[in-house]
Amino acid sequence: MFSLDRTKNDTSTLLDLLRALAAQMVCVGHTWNLTFTFFGGATQTLIPDIGVLLFFVLSGFVIAFTLHERTKADDYSLLNYAVERFARIYSAYAPALILIAVLDYSAWALGVERFRLDSAASFLKNLVMLQGYPGRWGGDTFGSAGQLSTLAIEFHIYFFVGGLFFFCKGRDQIAGLVLAIATATVPLFHFAERPDASLWLLGFGGYFVAINMRIDRLVTVACAILSIPLFWKWRGSHVRGDEYALAAQPYFALFFVSLAIAAQGQNWLRRFQSIVGFFAGYSYSLFLIHFTIVKIVVWHLTSPLWVRFVLAILISNFVAWLFAMVTEARHKQLARWILRRMASFRTVTARP
Repeated sequence: MFSLDRTKNDTSTLLDLLRALAAQMVCVGHTWNLTFTFFGGATQTLIPDIGVLLFFVLSGFVIAFTLHERTKADDYSLLNYAVERFARIYSAYAPALILIAVLDYSAWALGVERFRLDSAASFLKNLVMLQGYPGRWGGDTFGSAGQLSTLAIEFHIYFFVGGLFFFCKGRDQIAGLVLAIATATVPLFHFAERPDASLWLLGFGGYFVAINMRIDRLVTVACAILSIPLFWKWRGSHVRGDEYALAAQPYFALFFVSLAIAAQGQNWLRRFQSIVGFFAGYSYSLFLIHFTIVKIVVWHLTSPLWVRFVLAILISNFVAWLFAMVTEARHKQLARWILRRMASFRTVTARP
Protein backbone atom coordinates (compact mmCIF):
# COMPACT_ATOMS: atom_id res chain seq x y z
CA MET A 1 0.00 0.00 0.00
CA PHE A 2 1.20 3.52 -0.85
CA SER A 3 2.52 5.28 2.25
CA LEU A 4 4.05 8.66 3.08
CA ASP A 5 5.44 7.44 6.40
CA ARG A 6 9.05 8.68 6.49
CA THR A 7 10.17 5.64 8.46
CA LYS A 8 8.96 3.20 5.81
CA ASN A 9 10.19 4.60 2.51
CA ASP A 10 11.71 7.62 0.74
CA THR A 11 8.60 9.11 -0.86
CA SER A 12 7.93 11.78 1.76
CA THR A 13 11.59 12.83 1.80
CA LEU A 14 11.57 12.86 -2.01
CA LEU A 15 8.59 15.24 -1.98
CA ASP A 16 10.50 17.55 0.37
CA LEU A 17 13.52 17.33 -1.91
CA LEU A 18 11.44 18.22 -4.96
CA ARG A 19 9.88 21.15 -3.09
CA ALA A 20 13.30 22.48 -2.14
CA LEU A 21 14.58 21.86 -5.68
CA ALA A 22 11.61 23.70 -7.23
CA ALA A 23 12.25 26.77 -5.05
CA GLN A 24 15.95 26.79 -5.94
CA MET A 25 15.13 26.38 -9.64
CA VAL A 26 12.88 29.44 -9.49
CA CYS A 27 15.46 31.46 -7.54
CA VAL A 28 18.51 30.48 -9.61
CA GLY A 29 16.62 30.76 -12.90
CA HIS A 30 15.29 34.22 -12.13
CA THR A 31 18.75 35.31 -11.01
CA TRP A 32 20.29 34.06 -14.26
CA ASN A 33 17.70 35.91 -16.33
CA LEU A 34 18.04 39.13 -14.36
CA THR A 35 21.84 38.95 -14.51
CA PHE A 36 23.26 37.27 -17.58
CA THR A 37 20.23 37.58 -19.87
CA PHE A 38 19.35 41.17 -18.94
CA PHE A 39 22.90 42.53 -18.82
CA GLY A 40 24.98 39.97 -20.69
CA GLY A 41 22.73 39.01 -23.58
CA ALA A 42 22.70 35.32 -22.67
CA THR A 43 19.82 33.06 -23.66
CA GLN A 44 16.94 33.24 -21.22
CA THR A 45 16.54 30.11 -19.13
CA LEU A 46 13.13 28.58 -18.59
CA ILE A 47 14.17 26.78 -15.42
CA PRO A 48 11.87 29.00 -13.29
CA ASP A 49 8.87 27.87 -15.35
CA ILE A 50 9.78 24.22 -14.80
CA GLY A 51 10.17 24.92 -11.09
CA VAL A 52 6.64 26.37 -11.03
CA LEU A 53 5.33 23.28 -12.84
CA LEU A 54 6.91 21.16 -10.15
CA PHE A 55 5.29 23.31 -7.46
CA PHE A 56 1.86 22.89 -9.05
CA VAL A 57 1.90 19.11 -9.45
CA LEU A 58 3.49 18.65 -6.02
CA SER A 59 0.91 20.92 -4.38
CA GLY A 60 -2.00 19.01 -5.89
CA PHE A 61 -0.50 15.69 -4.79
CA VAL A 62 0.09 16.85 -1.20
CA ILE A 63 -3.33 18.47 -0.82
CA ALA A 64 -4.94 15.23 -1.99
CA PHE A 65 -2.98 13.39 0.70
CA THR A 66 -4.00 15.96 3.32
CA LEU A 67 -7.71 15.76 2.50
CA HIS A 68 -7.70 11.97 2.18
CA GLU A 69 -5.84 11.33 5.44
CA ARG A 70 -7.28 14.09 7.65
CA THR A 71 -10.91 13.39 6.77
CA LYS A 72 -10.52 9.84 8.09
CA ALA A 73 -11.07 11.49 11.49
CA ASP A 74 -14.76 12.23 12.06
CA ASP A 75 -14.04 15.54 13.78
CA TYR A 76 -11.97 16.98 10.91
CA SER A 77 -14.17 19.61 9.31
CA LEU A 78 -14.06 21.99 6.40
CA LEU A 79 -13.28 24.71 8.92
CA ASN A 80 -10.16 22.82 10.05
CA TYR A 81 -9.01 22.47 6.46
CA ALA A 82 -9.71 26.11 5.57
CA VAL A 83 -7.91 27.46 8.64
CA GLU A 84 -4.91 25.20 8.07
CA ARG A 85 -4.60 26.31 4.44
CA PHE A 86 -5.06 29.97 5.37
CA ALA A 87 -2.41 29.75 8.11
CA ARG A 88 0.02 27.86 5.88
CA ILE A 89 -0.19 30.50 3.18
CA TYR A 90 -0.64 33.74 5.09
CA SER A 91 1.83 33.04 7.90
CA ALA A 92 4.53 33.97 5.39
CA TYR A 93 2.59 35.70 2.63
CA ALA A 94 1.30 38.71 4.58
CA PRO A 95 4.71 39.46 6.16
CA ALA A 96 6.34 38.92 2.75
CA LEU A 97 4.14 41.56 1.13
CA ILE A 98 5.13 44.02 3.85
CA LEU A 99 8.81 43.15 3.41
CA ILE A 100 8.53 43.55 -0.37
CA ALA A 101 6.90 46.97 0.10
CA VAL A 102 9.68 48.06 2.47
CA LEU A 103 12.43 46.78 0.15
CA ASP A 104 10.83 48.39 -2.89
CA TYR A 105 10.59 51.73 -1.11
CA SER A 106 14.18 51.45 0.16
CA ALA A 107 15.51 50.61 -3.30
CA TRP A 108 13.55 53.48 -4.84
CA ALA A 109 14.79 55.89 -2.15
CA LEU A 110 18.38 54.79 -2.80
CA GLY A 111 17.92 55.50 -6.49
CA VAL A 112 18.09 51.94 -7.76
CA GLU A 113 16.98 52.18 -11.37
CA ARG A 114 13.91 50.28 -12.60
CA PHE A 115 12.31 50.19 -9.15
CA ARG A 116 8.96 51.89 -8.85
CA LEU A 117 6.53 52.49 -6.01
CA ASP A 118 3.26 50.62 -6.33
CA SER A 119 -0.07 51.82 -5.00
CA ALA A 120 -1.84 50.94 -1.76
CA ALA A 121 -4.72 49.58 -3.85
CA SER A 122 -2.35 47.14 -5.54
CA PHE A 123 -1.02 46.06 -2.14
CA LEU A 124 -4.54 45.41 -0.84
CA LYS A 125 -5.55 43.47 -3.95
CA ASN A 126 -2.50 41.26 -3.58
CA LEU A 127 -3.16 40.88 0.13
CA VAL A 128 -6.56 39.32 -0.62
CA MET A 129 -5.19 37.25 -3.53
CA LEU A 130 -6.76 39.23 -6.38
CA GLN A 131 -3.61 39.46 -8.50
CA GLY A 132 -4.50 37.99 -11.86
CA TYR A 133 -8.18 37.77 -10.94
CA PRO A 134 -10.27 38.08 -14.13
CA GLY A 135 -12.44 41.16 -14.42
CA ARG A 136 -12.36 44.59 -12.84
CA TRP A 137 -11.65 43.29 -9.34
CA GLY A 138 -8.31 41.86 -10.37
CA GLY A 139 -4.95 43.56 -10.53
CA ASP A 140 -1.29 43.06 -11.30
CA THR A 141 1.24 41.60 -8.92
CA PHE A 142 2.48 44.03 -6.31
CA GLY A 143 5.67 46.00 -6.88
CA SER A 144 8.73 43.96 -7.75
CA ALA A 145 7.16 40.59 -6.88
CA GLY A 146 6.05 39.42 -10.32
CA GLN A 147 6.17 35.77 -9.28
CA LEU A 148 3.17 36.10 -6.94
CA SER A 149 0.59 35.55 -9.68
CA THR A 150 0.97 31.77 -9.48
CA LEU A 151 0.44 31.82 -5.71
CA ALA A 152 -3.00 33.42 -6.16
CA ILE A 153 -3.94 30.61 -8.55
CA GLU A 154 -2.99 27.96 -6.03
CA PHE A 155 -4.74 29.78 -3.19
CA HIS A 156 -8.08 29.77 -4.99
CA ILE A 157 -7.66 26.16 -6.14
CA TYR A 158 -7.01 25.06 -2.54
CA PHE A 159 -10.42 26.26 -1.42
CA PHE A 160 -12.28 25.41 -4.63
CA VAL A 161 -11.11 21.79 -4.60
CA GLY A 162 -11.34 21.55 -0.81
CA GLY A 163 -14.94 22.72 -0.84
CA LEU A 164 -15.86 20.25 -3.58
CA PHE A 165 -14.07 17.44 -1.73
CA PHE A 166 -16.09 17.98 1.45
CA PHE A 167 -19.28 18.34 -0.57
CA CYS A 168 -18.67 15.03 -2.36
CA LYS A 169 -17.70 13.35 0.89
CA GLY A 170 -21.03 14.32 2.43
CA ARG A 171 -19.49 16.35 5.24
CA ASP A 172 -20.17 20.09 5.67
CA GLN A 173 -21.88 19.90 2.29
CA ILE A 174 -23.59 23.29 2.25
CA ALA A 175 -20.48 25.11 3.47
CA GLY A 176 -18.34 23.15 1.01
CA LEU A 177 -20.56 24.02 -1.92
CA VAL A 178 -20.67 27.71 -0.93
CA LEU A 179 -16.87 27.79 -0.59
CA ALA A 180 -16.39 26.09 -3.97
CA ILE A 181 -18.74 28.54 -5.69
CA ALA A 182 -17.10 31.54 -3.99
CA THR A 183 -13.62 30.53 -5.11
CA ALA A 184 -14.47 29.04 -8.52
CA THR A 185 -13.70 32.07 -10.71
CA VAL A 186 -9.90 31.79 -10.79
CA PRO A 187 -9.68 27.98 -11.14
CA LEU A 188 -12.32 27.86 -13.88
CA PHE A 189 -10.70 30.78 -15.71
CA HIS A 190 -7.32 29.09 -15.66
CA PHE A 191 -8.70 25.69 -16.59
CA ALA A 192 -10.29 27.31 -19.64
CA GLU A 193 -7.80 30.02 -20.59
CA ARG A 194 -4.47 28.91 -19.16
CA PRO A 195 -3.42 25.29 -18.66
CA ASP A 196 -1.17 25.78 -15.60
CA ALA A 197 -3.95 25.03 -13.10
CA SER A 198 -4.72 21.75 -14.90
CA LEU A 199 -1.38 20.37 -13.73
CA TRP A 200 -2.48 20.92 -10.13
CA LEU A 201 -5.52 18.74 -10.75
CA LEU A 202 -3.37 16.07 -12.39
CA GLY A 203 -1.19 15.99 -9.29
CA PHE A 204 -4.31 15.78 -7.13
CA GLY A 205 -5.67 12.87 -9.15
CA GLY A 206 -2.26 11.23 -9.30
CA TYR A 207 -2.31 10.71 -5.53
CA PHE A 208 -5.54 8.72 -5.71
CA VAL A 209 -4.11 6.63 -8.54
CA ALA A 210 -1.06 5.88 -6.38
CA ILE A 211 -2.99 4.85 -3.26
CA ASN A 212 -5.14 2.46 -5.27
CA MET A 213 -2.17 0.65 -6.77
CA ARG A 214 -0.69 -2.52 -5.37
CA ILE A 215 2.85 -1.46 -4.51
CA ASP A 216 5.53 -4.14 -4.67
CA ARG A 217 9.18 -4.29 -5.68
CA LEU A 218 8.39 -4.91 -9.35
CA VAL A 219 6.04 -1.91 -9.50
CA THR A 220 8.54 0.46 -7.90
CA VAL A 221 11.32 -0.65 -10.26
CA ALA A 222 9.00 -0.36 -13.28
CA CYS A 223 7.97 3.16 -12.23
CA ALA A 224 11.59 4.19 -11.75
CA ILE A 225 12.39 3.04 -15.29
CA LEU A 226 9.19 4.51 -16.70
CA SER A 227 9.93 7.97 -15.28
CA ILE A 228 12.84 8.41 -17.72
CA PRO A 229 10.90 8.10 -21.01
CA LEU A 230 8.01 10.06 -19.48
CA PHE A 231 10.34 12.98 -18.78
CA TRP A 232 11.74 12.91 -22.31
CA LYS A 233 8.23 12.61 -23.70
CA TRP A 234 7.29 15.74 -21.74
CA ARG A 235 10.30 17.56 -23.15
CA GLY A 236 9.31 16.65 -26.68
CA SER A 237 5.63 17.50 -26.24
CA HIS A 238 6.03 21.25 -25.94
CA VAL A 239 7.96 23.94 -27.73
CA ARG A 240 10.53 26.00 -25.86
CA GLY A 241 8.87 28.96 -24.23
CA ASP A 242 5.55 27.19 -23.73
CA GLU A 243 6.36 25.04 -20.72
CA TYR A 244 2.71 25.19 -19.64
CA ALA A 245 1.44 23.56 -22.84
CA LEU A 246 -1.62 21.49 -21.96
CA ALA A 247 -0.68 18.61 -24.25
CA ALA A 248 2.58 18.10 -22.35
CA GLN A 249 1.21 18.24 -18.82
CA PRO A 250 -0.04 14.63 -18.52
CA TYR A 251 3.51 13.42 -19.22
CA PHE A 252 4.93 15.73 -16.56
CA ALA A 253 2.33 14.60 -14.02
CA LEU A 254 2.94 10.92 -14.83
CA PHE A 255 6.68 11.51 -14.51
CA PHE A 256 6.13 12.99 -11.06
CA VAL A 257 3.76 10.24 -9.88
CA SER A 258 6.14 7.57 -11.20
CA LEU A 259 8.96 9.04 -9.13
CA ALA A 260 6.74 9.12 -6.04
CA ILE A 261 5.81 5.45 -6.49
CA ALA A 262 9.39 4.42 -7.30
CA ALA A 263 10.54 5.97 -3.99
CA GLN A 264 8.18 3.59 -2.13
CA GLY A 265 10.78 0.89 -2.60
CA GLN A 266 13.77 2.95 -1.46
CA ASN A 267 15.25 4.03 1.87
CA TRP A 268 18.56 5.61 0.90
CA LEU A 269 17.25 9.19 1.16
CA ARG A 270 16.59 8.71 4.87
CA ARG A 271 20.20 9.57 5.72
CA PHE A 272 19.72 12.98 4.10
CA GLN A 273 16.42 13.84 5.81
CA SER A 274 17.88 16.59 7.97
CA ILE A 275 19.55 18.51 5.14
CA VAL A 276 16.56 18.01 2.82
CA GLY A 277 14.25 19.20 5.58
CA PHE A 278 16.43 22.27 6.11
CA PHE A 279 16.16 23.46 2.51
CA ALA A 280 12.52 22.45 2.18
CA GLY A 281 11.69 24.30 5.39
CA TYR A 282 12.20 27.73 3.86
CA SER A 283 11.33 26.93 0.23
CA TYR A 284 8.02 28.80 0.38
CA SER A 285 9.65 31.88 1.87
CA LEU A 286 12.36 31.75 -0.79
CA PHE A 287 9.71 31.73 -3.50
CA LEU A 288 7.93 34.70 -1.93
CA ILE A 289 10.81 37.12 -1.42
CA HIS A 290 13.69 36.09 -3.70
CA PHE A 291 12.63 38.11 -6.76
CA THR A 292 12.80 41.45 -4.95
CA ILE A 293 16.13 40.66 -3.30
CA VAL A 294 17.66 39.46 -6.56
CA LYS A 295 16.58 42.63 -8.34
CA ILE A 296 18.13 44.84 -5.65
CA VAL A 297 21.43 42.95 -5.62
CA VAL A 298 21.77 42.60 -9.40
CA TRP A 299 20.58 46.08 -10.32
CA HIS A 300 22.34 47.98 -7.53
CA LEU A 301 25.81 46.43 -7.47
CA THR A 302 28.42 47.30 -10.06
CA SER A 303 30.62 44.23 -9.52
CA PRO A 304 31.17 41.59 -12.24
CA LEU A 305 28.05 39.76 -13.33
CA TRP A 306 29.11 36.39 -11.90
CA VAL A 307 29.69 38.03 -8.49
CA ARG A 308 26.24 39.58 -8.57
CA PHE A 309 24.77 36.24 -9.65
CA VAL A 310 26.31 34.29 -6.75
CA LEU A 311 25.65 37.01 -4.16
CA ALA A 312 22.00 37.36 -5.18
CA ILE A 313 21.39 33.61 -4.75
CA LEU A 314 23.24 33.39 -1.43
CA ILE A 315 21.60 36.49 0.05
CA SER A 316 18.14 35.38 -1.10
CA ASN A 317 18.59 31.99 0.55
CA PHE A 318 19.96 33.43 3.78
CA VAL A 319 17.23 36.07 4.12
CA ALA A 320 14.54 33.52 3.23
CA TRP A 321 15.83 31.14 5.91
CA LEU A 322 15.74 33.88 8.56
CA PHE A 323 12.34 35.02 7.34
CA ALA A 324 10.93 31.48 7.47
CA MET A 325 11.99 31.01 11.07
CA VAL A 326 9.55 33.67 12.24
CA THR A 327 6.82 33.14 9.65
CA GLU A 328 6.09 29.89 7.83
CA ALA A 329 7.75 27.74 10.49
CA ARG A 330 5.00 28.88 12.87
CA HIS A 331 2.03 28.18 10.62
CA LYS A 332 0.77 25.27 12.75
CA GLN A 333 0.79 27.43 15.87
CA LEU A 334 -1.11 30.12 13.96
CA ALA A 335 -3.73 27.60 12.81
CA ARG A 336 -4.23 26.29 16.35
CA TRP A 337 -4.54 29.85 17.68
CA ILE A 338 -7.17 30.76 15.08
CA LEU A 339 -9.17 27.61 15.81
CA ARG A 340 -9.04 28.25 19.55
CA ARG A 341 -10.20 31.84 19.07
CA MET A 342 -13.06 30.71 16.85
CA ALA A 343 -14.07 28.05 19.37
CA SER A 344 -14.04 30.64 22.17
CA PHE A 345 -16.15 33.00 20.07
CA ARG A 346 -18.72 30.29 19.38
CA THR A 347 -18.87 29.45 23.07
CA VAL A 348 -19.47 33.06 24.04
CA THR A 349 -22.12 33.67 21.40
CA ALA A 350 -23.91 30.43 22.30
CA ARG A 351 -24.44 31.54 25.91
CA PRO A 352 -27.94 32.80 26.70
